[in-house]
Amino acid sequence: MTTSDNEKYNGFEKLEIVKKYFLRIFTILPKDIRKRLLSLKLTKQEIKDVKKELAFLPEEKQREYLDELEEDE
Repeated sequence: MTTSDNEKYNGFEKLEIVKKYFLRIFTILPKDIRKRLLSLKLTKQEIKDVKKELAFLPEEKQREYLDELEEDE
């Protein structure tokens, strides 16, 4: 890596959007949770909204949340 390339790389790390990206917590929903979610009669936007809610819950709470949604159908 040349000095010029190194300076570009270091500058990249200082970009605010890059900092925000690396500060985010990424959660992957378990496969069975995703399947259950997709089986619900929800719009794409509703599924997206529910995914956002589920991402911050422990797995057991995700299951409880989906149980309630399934009961309401």
